[in-house]
Amino acid sequence: MKKTILIIISLALLTIFFAGCQKNENQEAVKEPEKVYCPLDHAELDEATLAAMPQRPIVVTIDNQGQARPQSGVGSADIVYEIPAEGGISRYLAVFYHGSADKIGPVRSARPYLVDVAKEWDALYIHCGGSQDALNYLSEGDLPYANQFSNGKYFWRDKSRYAPHNLYTSSANLLQLLNDKGWNEAVYINSFSFLEEGQNVGSTLQVNELEIKYPAARNKYVYDSTRGGYLRYVNGDPFIDAETNAQIVAANILVQEVHSTVLDNVGRLEIDMVGTGDALLFTQGFVKEGVWQRDSLSGRTIFKDSEGGEWSLSPGQTWIQVVDQNVKISYQATPLETNNTTNTDTSNEQ
Repeated sequence: MKKTILIIISLALLTIFFAGCQKNENQEAVKEPEKVYCPLDHAELDEATLAAMPQRPIVVTIDNQGQARPQSGVGSADIVYEIPAEGGISRYLAVFYHGSADKIGPVRSARPYLVDVAKEWDALYIHCGGSQDALNYLSEGDLPYANQFSNGKYFWRDKSRYAPHNLYTSSANLLQLLNDKGWNEAVYINSFSFLEEGQNVGSTLQVNELEIKYPAARNKYVYDSTRGGYLRYVNGDPFIDAETNAQIVAANILVQEVHSTVLDNVGRLEIDMVGTGDALLFTQGFVKEGVWQRDSLSGRTIFKDSEGGEWSLSPGQTWIQVVDQNVKISYQATPLETNNTTNTDTSNEQ
């Protein structure tokens, strides 16, 4: 009888042992879900965000004249470009992918080189009117686009402002537009390279402040280590998003040097966004010098060092300052080893 009980206990223990082994094997087989990051700013994307975001980026032309400030939705964009326009003014291109906003604008008109930026991301391009060259360019059909003139239901006018500085849209409206037009299809996005958490940018030249002066917009960035980015100012005032009332903080500032040519008596410009030129990267309170290169309109602009290695950016919003020969850049660089200050004043004059 005792022998029988011992056999039963032994069998029970063996059953528990093998069950435990099987459980451990199953536990080892279950892997953590792979993390998904936005290719534009390296934000980690959860299931809810992935389900709600568009399948392709959306690029919106935004007014940057004095009457348009403060703009709406700019702080929620993944990337923001500032590009010269006629008469010394500049325009913004806000690139939205996982980022979204309830109010975006004021929306303004198209130029051919703004369309070229949208092509870089295979994006839906949003604008209100445009130069005849830009409208002809868009009509070639290489890029999905929506002109407010023929898509009015996705836009509205803010009566508290005067036209043309009062046209707005929203991420929800633009996602609906994508779906209505059948354009909400997944596209390949050539991701930026990003630094890992705690990884140093690899520069020894510290920069706490820089100025980028367009003829009609004097930009200043001040590095704030507690917020991990550069606080943005325009003409001496904090640059805020009208919807959040929060000052813009740029994790990265990429300076892309180009050459512009005046086309007509209105002052409209021609800017070639394909080719190569000098570039600067400001991130983590440091500066790196290098070049930009874009081989075709369907390719992404690569920002890299003189040896051809692509720069890695800090996660967060990137401002790409496209500057021509009329824009002046100035900053102070302090070598980390010697703690001596080098004054740098770059005018980009060609």
